[in-house]
Amino acid sequence: MLLRDSRDRADQAGSQFKSLTVPLLDAARLPPAAQSTRLIVQALEKITALLRATPAASFSPALANYVSFPLSSLLRPTFDGRDRGDLVLEATMQALSVLVDRWRAVGMEPRVRQELWIMTALTLGGPLDPAGPGRGGAAAKGKGKAIERTEEAQLAMVGVLLALMRVDGEEPPKPQHKDSEDDPLGERIDWSKVDTAHPGSFDEASEAVANPSPPIPILFHTLTTLLALAVEPTSLLQLQLASLDALQILLVDYLARPSGTSPAPGTPSPLLATALPGTASTLSRISLSMPSSSKTEFGASTRRQASGVIVAALRTLAVLIVAVVSDVRTSALREGVEGDATAASLEELVEDRLQSMTVEGADDPDVDDAPAPPPPDPPSSTPPSGPTVPTASWLRYTLTSLHTLFSALSPLGTHESPLVRAALVELFAKVLADCANTLGEHAEILLEGLLSLASDDWDSVRDPARRALLASIALPTDPVQLGLHPLTLSQRVVQRRLTSLPGALRRQDEHAVRRGASIIRSALELLPPSSPNSRSSSPLHGLERWSWSLLGALNLERVPAAGRAVEGGMALAWITDTTSGSSSASTSATTYPPIRLRGISEASTVAALEALWESLGRAAVAEEQEGEVVDQFLGVALGPRRGEPIAASALWVLDGVLRGFCGAGEGSSAQKKTQKKLFRQTVRAILALLEDLEVPDEPEHEPSSRQSDVVTVEEIDETSTPLRLVEHKKGVIDTPSLDSYKPVAALVTTRESRASHVLVLSSLSLRLLATSASLLAASFQPFLMQALYHVLVHLSPTTHAYLRAHAQHALALITLATAHESPEALVLANVDYVVNSVSQRLSVSRLEPQAPLVLVEMIRLVGKPIVPMVQDLVDDVFEALDDYHGYEQLTVGLWAVLDALLKVMVDDVPAKVDEPRKDLMRVDPADDWKALEHWLAHRHDEPEKTQNDVDEEAADDARLPRDNPRRPFDSGLKEESAPDEADAGEASAGAKPSFSSDAVAPPTRPQRITAQIVSKAVYFLSHTSPFLRARVLSLLSSSVVLLTLPDPSLSLSSSSSATTREADLLPVLHRAWPFVLARLAPPPREPPPVLLAAVELVERLSAHVGAFLARRFADDVWPRLRALLAWDDDAATERARGLDAHSESHRLCRAVLCTLERAARCVPLKEPDVWDMALALRRFLVPRRTGEEELRALAERCYDALAGVNADAVWVVLRASTASEQEREREGLPRWLSRGWEGVEWGDEVRRVLQRL
Repeated sequence: MLLRDSRDRADQAGSQFKSLTVPLLDAARLPPAAQSTRLIVQALEKITALLRATPAASFSPALANYVSFPLSSLLRPTFDGRDRGDLVLEATMQALSVLVDRWRAVGMEPRVRQELWIMTALTLGGPLDPAGPGRGGAAAKGKGKAIERTEEAQLAMVGVLLALMRVDGEEPPKPQHKDSEDDPLGERIDWSKVDTAHPGSFDEASEAVANPSPPIPILFHTLTTLLALAVEPTSLLQLQLASLDALQILLVDYLARPSGTSPAPGTPSPLLATALPGTASTLSRISLSMPSSSKTEFGASTRRQASGVIVAALRTLAVLIVAVVSDVRTSALREGVEGDATAASLEELVEDRLQSMTVEGADDPDVDDAPAPPPPDPPSSTPPSGPTVPTASWLRYTLTSLHTLFSALSPLGTHESPLVRAALVELFAKVLADCANTLGEHAEILLEGLLSLASDDWDSVRDPARRALLASIALPTDPVQLGLHPLTLSQRVVQRRLTSLPGALRRQDEHAVRRGASIIRSALELLPPSSPNSRSSSPLHGLERWSWSLLGALNLERVPAAGRAVEGGMALAWITDTTSGSSSASTSATTYPPIRLRGISEASTVAALEALWESLGRAAVAEEQEGEVVDQFLGVALGPRRGEPIAASALWVLDGVLRGFCGAGEGSSAQKKTQKKLFRQTVRAILALLEDLEVPDEPEHEPSSRQSDVVTVEEIDETSTPLRLVEHKKGVIDTPSLDSYKPVAALVTTRESRASHVLVLSSLSLRLLATSASLLAASFQPFLMQALYHVLVHLSPTTHAYLRAHAQHALALITLATAHESPEALVLANVDYVVNSVSQRLSVSRLEPQAPLVLVEMIRLVGKPIVPMVQDLVDDVFEALDDYHGYEQLTVGLWAVLDALLKVMVDDVPAKVDEPRKDLMRVDPADDWKALEHWLAHRHDEPEKTQNDVDEEAADDARLPRDNPRRPFDSGLKEESAPDEADAGEASAGAKPSFSSDAVAPPTRPQRITAQIVSKAVYFLSHTSPFLRARVLSLLSSSVVLLTLPDPSLSLSSSSSATTREADLLPVLHRAWPFVLARLAPPPREPPPVLLAAVELVERLSAHVGAFLARRFADDVWPRLRALLAWDDDAATERARGLDAHSESHRLCRAVLCTLERAARCVPLKEPDVWDMALALRRFLVPRRTGEEELRALAERCYDALAGVNADAVWVVLRASTASEQEREREGLPRWLSRGWEGVEWGDEVRRVLQRL
């Protein structure tokens, strides 16, 4: 019953296939056309679907044979020789691929399989060519041999090959009958196993073999075709991947099979040995995205291989190499069993026999002395045909070629895809694990590649490489072959790379530098530390030799503009609105400026070297050689070559080594103790180096003024030379010889190099201080006194930006190392240390102009909390000013300290509300009119005596003495009444006078310091330095705020003089007033910065002591300000209009307008001055350009302030200037006010001011 059901299902399946194959055969007979092609493709798609849907029980070899017939008919050429097209071929091959899978599952005869293989291979790769098969038929295009197919059709044919080549793993079906009639031609016999002396060998040779291989020419034709398909980048990526999959099956399951040509077991397959060179070369070209042929110019292929294709090629290459030179395959060759012997041909055997017979005849005495025959011709030098027979010499040559191959694959270690790098790790690891004994010393290149990849950024690449290295290092050691152990080879790699690294740096080969650094770093991290008895194998062995060469090759880039002073000079040391915030904000820099090497352009190269220095530090800790490493690099930096670039390189390397100490694991207590002692010695040495760098070098002999730009390098004494030079002359023209020319070097370049070197040394020294602080932690406290001084002095804005950035980050790191909350807290906790360091450097024996800048930076950094701690320094600063006032740079620095103190104290003062003074006399038109009427009515009346006049006359008469007084006159002071004269006398003698109206509050500590600073500043208003004059004026402006600050402890009802320190300020201002007026002269008599500071001082005085300027403003200030406005309007109007808001002219006009506004609100002004101001400010209300909007707004505020003094005058000036002729006549406005302003386009500010009036 079951047999009948299966037979029915088979018949049903056959009927279904018959309904499709018959129409397909009919369509195949039609000539190629669009209609017939469409019918064939549709029928093939239905057959393919039916093949996939047919159950396994219904499929049989007979049915498969039936279905294959129409498919094979489509592969034959048509009657007219025309091609059916790629669509038909593609659909046919897709159906054939499915058919082969189903056919092999039910049992396909080997003969049919081989025929299909041969047919597909020839269709895909073209016919066999004695000179070699063409690439996919493309090489024979145009010769009538093959047609170039589309990529889809080629992919379908590769699919058929994959279906035919896959190993099913089952025993081949045994034939039911073994009669000779079934195999009359002996096709099933393996004639290589037949021995004519033993007839039974025919039966053994005729046994079926699972997955038999096609003929060798077809195998190599298939190999070449698959390589040709895989090597060319295509848009159809699956074609390359399928070709590489088929290639891997071909290599492993067919070419690697033992063959009769193999001389002995334990040797690689001759077929694989033959295919190895070409296949490995092609796979390497695929991996490197190189052209498919070595004859093709490199770069001809514009497309790169996809990452997936490279990964597949590397995996196939690993399989090929392991199959050829694995330890199992080459055991006999390595043991020398075969030696260099090769299989002898028949001609060679006959020739050897003839030669032996000749020798025997010559030894026979009975033989006549006949002439000797001529020597035989030498054997032909043509290589023997057939597969390569592996021998020991072949193995040596192959290993050399593989060494070259692995070196060529090294650029893949920097491929952008981590998948490719991981595949390269897999290749190296697999070959190293399976072929270590065979490779011998050639395994060094694999270890080098794994060491390079062991430092990759991706875990998927780094971890497998490290596991492979550790596994190879952990292999048991053979005492006989100790030099070939992976550990020994790795140490050899490190030594070679350390030696070659300086050469790569000098050649500016950045790729070699990065690769060498990564290899050394990985080796230092992975290789076990050497024992004390085997120091010679340590990577640190010979440090004193290779370190000099390495440091000499590390040339740090010159810092730009190192020899020139910072733009702005000592002006940047003063705390201003533009520098106070930027400097303090920048102290939280997170990184150091990048190190740049000469000739190295990529930052990754420098980063690789910095990582190498850290690895050296960790290795030194592991081998307990910290002292030797630190002493070597520190000795180079502090030795006699400190002035050379090698010193800076040594400091850079030492900083990385110390950071490596931080990253090393915990050591023993004795080792920690030794390390701390070493770190302290390093800090002391670095501090001594910074002290030496503060002392400027002795100035060298400067050449004359005519030769100030150049200096000769070498002087040649022409009289002492023994050589007689031949001089050529032509007429009266001399042609000097080359020896007459002397090499010269620019003197500016020499200074720039020296300054840059000092700058780099200082920067790297600060780095080392910060790193040492991180290592010492709390033990760094004894060095804070000197370290903070050096950090703060380089934190000043007067320092080069490169060095200042190092100081900022160093301060942040020292803060973290000493467990402080912030840099401000660190400085605040160590103020005494810093002050002591500054005091030591302001003595007669040691005077440093940069010392005051430390105090300025300390005040700038901390702010108000530090003021009480440094106020005691004022006396020291005054003493230094008296002693060193002749040194301009030092004087500027000392005044910067005082200015910084005032700035910090002023910042704490509450802002003053801009309100007009209540005691100022304002013009009231109604009162003026009433006063005029009263005067007109009573101008002829006698003056009347008032009661006050009578009382004053009586008092005066009472005070006049009638006789000689017997006691002193009354002082006029109010005394308390006493009950009697005695008590009154005692009371008057013991009581203190009461100054109710003139009581002065005791000065605060900031006010007392400010008063001292102001009194000292007067003498510097006439200093020769314009910058110092400007800054002293600015300092006076700050002091005005502090000395006029009301005391909150006193009653608000007290008078102004009772609650402020105007008594300390106004006398000083009275003495300084002539100098201030002299500074108000227009340029070029006074520089614009000095003039601007003087105007700002007048503005501050107007706001706080307006009564002091009551007459001075009208008599002294306003005429000079009016001259400034006239100078700016007449002499530099066009220049000022062409500049922006940051120009000197704009800033000066802004300061004048602010001063006039403040004076109008707080200073008593005369009415003529109000008219003059209103007339002079009209030009600022005319819109000229967008940049003057700020000035127009300030002018509008000035007119509002002037309107508070005399609104009628302001209205008349503005109305008369802006009104038309008819409006002026109608309103009775004076015409002279509009003279020169006719046709001017006024801004909206005028309209707004008039509306408010």
